[in-house]
This record gives sequence, structure tokens and C-alpha cells, in this order.
Amino acid sequence: MKKRSGPSLRKEKRPLKRCPQCNGRGVVKPMFYELPCDYCGHSGMVCKETGEPLAEDELRLQLTIRLREQREENAKLRQQLADVMADRNDRGYGAAGARYHGD
Repeated sequence: MKKRSGPSLRKEKRPLKRCPQCNGRGVVKPMFYELPCDYCGHSGMVCKETGEPLAEDELRLQLTIRLREQREENAKLRQQLADVMADRNDRGYGAAGARYHGD
């Protein structure tokens, strides 16, 4: 059954960009010392479409979504590496199965 009206059942990933004031660092350095960036709320990220800072709850949710995606991608890459290493069965043998001893 498809939902036809009302808010979405799942939170969507919103496009983010670096804060133009602090260049994504979350802090600004006016003269000699660093101060928290008031524009982006110390996060370094703003909405790409509007340029407005995100609310703390929304920012936490968006960063959690991105973190989950990165973890899934890392798990896939680890599995691919494990598959390649298992197929390789590398034991240090050279051409024609001879070992190189450095002589």
C-alpha cells in the first residue's frame, strides 16, 4: 500500500554544503584566536539549496544518514578486498612457484 498524503514515512537525505562563513571548519579566526561560527551553529554545514543553517536535530539526522552510508560502503570494500585476497592465495612464490630469498 502506497502512502498518498501527509509527511514522508522516511527521512530523506538533504544536500549539504560547507558554510560560506567558516569554510566548513565550524570556527572562524577573526584575528588571533578561533571563535565558534555563529552562522552555521558551529557545524560547518548549511543547506545547499537555501544556504540556511540546519536545526540541530535535522543536522544530527543528516550526518547520521551519511555516516551509515559510509559504513555500508566500507563494509562492501572490505568484503571485496577479502574476496580478492582469498582468490589470490599469495604465499610469496615467484615465477614457476620458486621462492625469492634475496640471494
